[in-house]
Amino acid sequence: MTGAMSAVRPFPAHLVRQDHAHRTVSAMSESQDESGVDLYGVAVDRSAYAEAPASLYVYRQRRGDASYAGIICDVAVHAIADGQVRGHEAVHQTRVDALIWHHGRSNSPPALVKLLHRAGPQFTRVVAAAQQTEPTLDFAGPHGFQQTLWRLGAGPGIDPLIDELAATRLYIADGHHRTAAALGEWRIAGQPAEAGLLCAVYPADGLTLSAFHRRVSGPVDPTRLLTLLDGAFRVREVAVAPAPAVGSLGLYVGKRWYDVSVTADRLPGAAGLDVAILQSRVLDRLDPAPPGRVRTVDTIPAATPLDTLLARCDGDDGALFTLAPPSAEAVIEVADAGEVMPPKATYFEPKPAAGMFLRR
Repeated sequence: MTGAMSAVRPFPAHLVRQDHAHRTVSAMSESQDESGVDLYGVAVDRSAYAEAPASLYVYRQRRGDASYAGIICDVAVHAIADGQVRGHEAVHQTRVDALIWHHGRSNSPPALVKLLHRAGPQFTRVVAAAQQTEPTLDFAGPHGFQQTLWRLGAGPGIDPLIDELAATRLYIADGHHRTAAALGEWRIAGQPAEAGLLCAVYPADGLTLSAFHRRVSGPVDPTRLLTLLDGAFRVREVAVAPAPAVGSLGLYVGKRWYDVSVTADRLPGAAGLDVAILQSRVLDRLDPAPPGRVRTVDTIPAATPLDTLLARCDGDDGALFTLAPPSAEAVIEVADAGEVMPPKATYFEPKPAAGMFLRR
């Protein structure tokens, strides 16, 4: 499988120099939105980069005891078209079109697309072995993550890894719009075999999944809300905030906490996720707001301090549902079924840093 037509390939690039990395590499969110568009038109200092031959890289982000390591490689766009690369989120065509327009006019560093896969022995061996050697690049990066790269080069020594990755399915963890834009650009260009997308590939359990909570604006009648839960959930009042888990939600309403367990039959795929059951059985059936008020359901990252959310609920007599993220396997099953996750169901952390590579 190894060769020009392989779905996974080494890539030539310009790599940021060690002495420039701390001021050149940034968090993706600082200069780019979720679709990868450079919002601020940051100028690229090409003297901050040195030419590097076609290579794969082991890439690790570490903060405290948390460590995330994967392989940076070029993934052929034809693998996206063929269904080897699969997504789990809906994309908005206007954002895809904006990316295609932007990529045709910009030479900014590419934003890495995060992919998951069921890691095989070659991937596991190479990633572990590289981290025992001297890195190519090592610096303190954004959000307190130490950024470390090991260049693997190209040649027979990494062919088994390339073949293993080329034979497996790859799942988009972050970068659905960038992937869709790459596919659109590939079709416009006549489907060139060499077209590729720069990706960081992680094992299925190699990233952290986080959830979005649901905050219902007030006023909310606690009795009416609890009645909506009948038939699909078992509700139990508790003294403190319960820890969300798959199949078990937290509910704060009327200044009381409840443990809410899913009892409804689970449909296969996306419809069987906790967030989908909550949406269809409860949030879609909320009473309208009183005259002069607007009922909203806000999706809020789980990292938001809980005290802040409770203060909002106490301030307008609203309600809060706290959720756990689905498992990575559940996300993969949704992608394999050709479905999409409900909006704001989960997100993967951390994001790869931006600006380590310039493509040649």
